[in-house]
Amino acid sequence: TASTRELKMLVNSHFVPASDVELGRQLAEFGKAAGVKTRLDRVAHLQLPAVLAGEVQGQKGHDLVAVGNSNPHLYTKHLENLDGLHEKIGKAGGGWTTRGVGMGGDGHVKAIPWYFISFPLALRVDLIAEIGENLPDTWDDVHRIGTKLKKKGHPLGIQLAHSVDSNMILRGIMWSYGAKTVDEDSKTVAVNSKESIEAFKFVAALYKDAMTSEVLAWDDRNNNVCLNSGKCSMILNPISAYRSAVKAKTMVEGTDRLVHHAIQHIMPPTGPAGRHMAASFNNAGIWKFAKEKELAKEFLASHFSKDNARKHLEASKGYNQPVLAGNALHPLYASNSKYYFAPFIGWDTHAIGWPGVPTAAVQTVVDQYLLPDAMASVAVGKASAEDAVKKLEKQMKRIYKRAAKREG
Repeated sequence: TASTRELKMLVNSHFVPASDVELGRQLAEFGKAAGVKTRLDRVAHLQLPAVLAGEVQGQKGHDLVAVGNSNPHLYTKHLENLDGLHEKIGKAGGGWTTRGVGMGGDGHVKAIPWYFISFPLALRVDLIAEIGENLPDTWDDVHRIGTKLKKKGHPLGIQLAHSVDSNMILRGIMWSYGAKTVDEDSKTVAVNSKESIEAFKFVAALYKDAMTSEVLAWDDRNNNVCLNSGKCSMILNPISAYRSAVKAKTMVEGTDRLVHHAIQHIMPPTGPAGRHMAASFNNAGIWKFAKEKELAKEFLASHFSKDNARKHLEASKGYNQPVLAGNALHPLYASNSKYYFAPFIGWDTHAIGWPGVPTAAVQTVVDQYLLPDAMASVAVGKASAEDAVKKLEKQMKRIYKRAAKREG
């Protein structure tokens, strides 16, 4: 009977809890209108992969699931094809800003791109003004300004370490230099190129001239702390760093001014091949073994409607950034100059594995921190850029070969 039907959704707990509250409210409201029960379950983001794997193993669990980055590809065989829904939501929402996100290994859309968490350049406008510089636009500007500010005790901070931020930012720098780790076919390792070598040399110079050696051991929190304590002049980071600064109310040393007032976010820097940055993408998928597939599709269509999408974005305090062009011009951004980059950054943001799609193989490369390790080895003078790139190519080819065997 209709009364015992239940639509169940699984997500990872959001950094901004109000985001989950709003999602739960929309799910309950949808259930009421459809005459069914609804349930939203949340797990810590580090536990989500194990829970998803368990549901696939048992072929039962939730109907709707949050499947980030490479999970749509990893679970190609177990997720519904959502080509039609993807097209319908895309059309209604003004088109998708990023392609390839949510794709399975079979060329079908396996999850609807939900939101991404972007990496603008967060910087101290006061420190940059004090040395008579304008805000940087290119990576060369960042290098020049960073070098001057390091001499004044205000280094730039980009992790060359085992952290999510490091994986994302360093990919962004590579793409900006025209380099890529893998070809458009998502299968051919393409990291060994003169563009990659240039990108590696640039990162090494940036480290030597503008950074502190602490970046070699940083996690995802350390760069936030460095900016918010008043030490770092520039970092690339989601707006969470700024939000923490607002909470902490740190003062600029020797003044009565708050640090967060002097923090601004601008677009990621541009390189010889344009402006590019990587980010984590969250997607929403429906299991093939779900009991309520049609209901799940209907809920996604309603959740991605302009009104609901905006409310969800607002609840996340701008942390969630839409992959739909029509939702990018959000009133929240217009009301706060700290977010002025937000409506535009989606066009320059790609998922891991770009120009291909996020695959299980590229996820392994990310999870093993092969790119940060390779770049760090050049930065500290352990390896030449050429040798580091060659070694990375060898490591990646091994991973991609294994993945091809598994898929074949």
